[in-house]
Amino acid sequence: MINKMREMAPTIMMIILVTFVGGTVFLNWGMNQGSGNGMIRLAGKINGKDIPGAAFDRAVNMERQKMQEENRDIPPQQSRMIPKQVWEREVNRILIHDAMTKMGLGASADEVFEYIKRNPLPGIDTVSVFQTNGAFDTSKYVAFLNDPDNYNHHPWLREFEAYTQMSLIPGQKLDILLNAGAVASKCEIEQQYRLDHQKAVFEYATVNSDMLTVDSSKITDDMVKKYYEAHKDSFVSGDQADLYYVKIPKKITEYDENIYKQEMADLKSRIESSENKIEAFIEEAKTESDDPGSAENGGDLGWFAKGTMVPQFDSVAFSLDTGKISDPVRSNFGYHIILVEGKEKRDGELKVKARHILRKVVPTIETIDQLSEQIDSLRSVMVEKGFVEAAKMSKDVEFDSTGLFEKGQMIPKIGYLSGAGRFAFSREKESISERLENNDALYLLAVKRTVKKGVQALDIVKPQIVKTLTDSLKKDMAKEYVDNLLKKVGNDGSLAALKDSEKNVNSGVTDTVTANDYIPGIGYRTKVAAAVIALPVGKVSSPVEYNNTYYIVKPLWKNTIDSIPWGSEEIKQAEMNLKQQQQQIMYRDWYMSYKNRAKIVSNIDEIYLD
Repeated sequence: MINKMREMAPTIMMIILVTFVGGTVFLNWGMNQGSGNGMIRLAGKINGKDIPGAAFDRAVNMERQKMQEENRDIPPQQSRMIPKQVWEREVNRILIHDAMTKMGLGASADEVFEYIKRNPLPGIDTVSVFQTNGAFDTSKYVAFLNDPDNYNHHPWLREFEAYTQMSLIPGQKLDILLNAGAVASKCEIEQQYRLDHQKAVFEYATVNSDMLTVDSSKITDDMVKKYYEAHKDSFVSGDQADLYYVKIPKKITEYDENIYKQEMADLKSRIESSENKIEAFIEEAKTESDDPGSAENGGDLGWFAKGTMVPQFDSVAFSLDTGKISDPVRSNFGYHIILVEGKEKRDGELKVKARHILRKVVPTIETIDQLSEQIDSLRSVMVEKGFVEAAKMSKDVEFDSTGLFEKGQMIPKIGYLSGAGRFAFSREKESISERLENNDALYLLAVKRTVKKGVQALDIVKPQIVKTLTDSLKKDMAKEYVDNLLKKVGNDGSLAALKDSEKNVNSGVTDTVTANDYIPGIGYRTKVAAAVIALPVGKVSSPVEYNNTYYIVKPLWKNTIDSIPWGSEEIKQAEMNLKQQQQQIMYRDWYMSYKNRAKIVSNIDEIYLD
């Protein structure tokens, strides 16, 4: 057994690391050493604990690699958020550990043994030494745990034991303490049951304030100034920058189209020259196709009816004979070559079974090189004549400014652009960036203006204040509009018919719904649905405001719940749902309160500015 367990030790150790320590940024931080590329020495401090920048960067790279393995194409914006997500996870881990330590939440040796005995590591049941007749044998596992020598021979077992003692059992105890007050009263359970089971059909009429217009002259400079003086605290910001930019989109050229079309034609020829065309097609699809949904399955799209695929693909697939491979087919997804494996009528409808290989069409290296030369030439002119003057003279570029944004924020009108944030907050005004690029375009930047952290000046926040005041006037207009509708309709009129006579009104009749259902045009678990359940049939509600929209509703039918089936599975489910909701709220409130009292210093925006 000992030899077999030694052979299994690397696998079991990996299970421990992935399952229990996967959420921990650092298993062994070591010394506070910065990276050799000038990275900030520390990623930050959490309650006095240093978070080394180099170790944190390794954790970020591991997370990015993990995401890439799960999803071929990670949007730049999502990749950009990974450092903050890793940081928040580490903050959570350290604060929870600190809280458990301060509360004295430990675990005795007996508790640890009982936990490990009752909760084997995931995957341990598949280890042959713990099986009898192919099934996990608990007695063999317990005998293994009872042998002291095994703790010396198997380091992974000590790791599991230590993690259980320091984190798992204390975490369970903390969970019990935090959730001790989560109790659903009889009244709350009854209300939850009614929301889940009471059904209704109702008319509704809505007025969305965002759809109304306000005369701009109603927002005076005096109103803006008074609002600014009364709400100065809400206009505090960090350092901000506003950038000029020129943009040259990475457009696909005729040359690019021809290159990809020829590549796909060559691929078809290679497949058709093989002894087994279908097998060759499948293997090529696995390595050459850009369609993540079908590539792993050799391009298999299964059976589909006419009209299922995009028109260009559809027409070719249904015109090909079985066993034939198409010439390159262009769709908005790129170039396809299609293999039809079968055709048959099912329920009176012709269906095709096909495979495809997709090649997405993007600018070629040659095209990117040409665009790079173009923007580099423009930069040379800008150095001589100035950014703005040269940009205005250029014909094939987009010239604009981003507007103000804070350090670490997504850049308006540009989005993710590696190097832009660092340039914006580290260069002098009037300097010109080197050529920068993302998936969409090539850019040159210049700093238009910067604003130091603190209360922003009135001229900077004026557009924001004008919008706030405008939105407030729109809501007042919407409320007045709905009040007038109520007077017109009364209790006997039809709300659903209002959309035919009132231009700013959306109205209709719902299907049979409960208060907890998603209601098209209204939403999920809204105040509107709760108002319907509370109203008598035929009674028109007073205005209900929800998400900048005013609603009036009128129940047309409701089922009657005369009694509550106490002790039933439905009641038990309602009680469990309520407790879970309370537990989530209690934990969130406790954690945010604890976090707000903690001393947290983050350098993440400085390190991962772009």
